[in-house]
Amino acid sequence: MTALMRRTLDNTLCIKDYGEMINDVRFATRTREQLSRVARDAIAIVPLGATEQHGRRLPVHTDTLIVSHLTEHATGLASSRASIVLCPAVPFGFSEHHLRFGGTVSIDSETYVRLLVSIGRSLAIDGFRRVLFVNGHGGNVNPGGVAIDRLSAGNPDVNFGMLSYWDCLTADMLADFDVPVPGHAGGFEESLVSAIDPALIDGGERSDFTTLDRPLPLVASDALRGVTRLVRMWEDSDGVTDAAESADAQFGARVLEQLGSAIADYIVEFDAATRSEAPGVRVERRENA
Repeated sequence: MTALMRRTLDNTLCIKDYGEMINDVRFATRTREQLSRVARDAIAIVPLGATEQHGRRLPVHTDTLIVSHLTEHATGLASSRASIVLCPAVPFGFSEHHLRFGGTVSIDSETYVRLLVSIGRSLAIDGFRRVLFVNGHGGNVNPGGVAIDRLSAGNPDVNFGMLSYWDCLTADMLADFDVPVPGHAGGFEESLVSAIDPALIDGGERSDFTTLDRPLPLVASDALRGVTRLVRMWEDSDGVTDAAESADAQFGARVLEQLGSAIADYIVEFDAATRSEAPGVRVERRENA
């Protein structure tokens, strides 16, 4: 990767060499006056993560780690092409299905919807007219969509969007990597975490599915059309989609780089589509005196 990563004393990620210093666009490091000056023209980007079990090997903040890395990468790449403010990541999400394993802090769906609505409403009151949530956890997708609809209905002069990072994956990025993507606590996520910080991976045993003569219930449920929740699909899958035997740090580094670039391109597209002069965006015009 071209990014140089280090951990600061407060355990936050700082990324350099993405073309612009990421600290220049952080919401958390700005004063209220600085934020007020840029709010009307800037896109407020809010990363959405989770704190939940990730099998026997990955840390419980895996989703937050990955989406934070990707949004920082993408923001660094896109900040020369669009005005951006990067908000702190939301580290909790809708993870009710993981509670049975331990190591999980979940927000129930209705509360999560209200949380995102409150965040979006606050940013609108702050003066932002464009808010983009970038999501890193599958459980956040459905309540996140509800939140976007509520925000749009309640704030008709503000543009809202939500993008899950895997929406930017392409067949070329995945090449011959034949595992569930993004999956859960499997080869794909372990590859990404290995590239970000290999010290976070527990070197213990992987889940053992060698005796199974059928696809894991989690994989089988995804293969069916519609929304399917099979009995004991999480327990019988040991809380993972695959055993992560194909995890590869080099693959992970390459995908992180490509995904960061693709998300940056999406941010620029969102910027172009939501500027005041863009088609479909209401523009206040003053009559000549």
